[in-house]
Amino acid sequence: MLHSLFLLLGALSLLTLVIGQDQSAGFISIDCGLPENFSYTEKNTGINYISDANFIDSGVSKTLSPEDRITHQQQFSYLRSFPNGVRNCYKINMTSGVDYLIRASFLYGNYDGLNKLPQFELHVGPNVWETVKFTNSSISVNYEIIYSSSQDHIHLCLANTGTGTPFISVIELRTLPNDTYSISIQSVGSLARVLRLDLGSITNLTYRLVHSVGSLPT
Repeated sequence: MLHSLFLLLGALSLLTLVIGQDQSAGFISIDCGLPENFSYTEKNTGINYISDANFIDSGVSKTLSPEDRITHQQQFSYLRSFPNGVRNCYKINMTSGVDYLIRASFLYGNYDGLNKLPQFELHVGPNVWETVKFTNSSISVNYEIIYSSSQDHIHLCLANTGTGTPFISVIELRTLPNDTYSISIQSVGSLARVLRLDLGSITNLTYRLVHSVGSLPT
């Protein structure tokens, strides 16, 4: 597992709610499995998603079951499955020395018709980030880290552990101010989300980070 695990309590939920977010350099939203050269704006969040075709040369595009497609946001309609190979990797360009929040999301949705929940590993380069597990085929799971690369790219990999075919639904990167934390992210390797709490909230809304200065309802 990545060695630097810290509890993120409310830090992101204190950000100001914004509607018109800046989706410029460093704001990357990838719909895995979306056909090449396709892109769209998700109607609920206003986030622009692009295909993953330019970031990986393996895997096959799949779609969710019809019943799951109509109950989830558009970015979960497609996914990329990896029936071949032990490890398949995305290569995504980054600015070296800049802190990024990286989010990987997965929704099984019985895309393969087997109705059997898989389990596999998610890696950052050679390091295990997380073991991806599911408790329900219609509920998405996501994992987040704050990461600073010493190179101009990052490899996000799906590893087959013999307990089901790996796949991925969405990859999102957001730049963060390098002084968000009092420690250097590069010095510790990464920060992995353990828990996020919206302290003082009087609603049941959940939020997701869409930019370093704001958040939107998920």
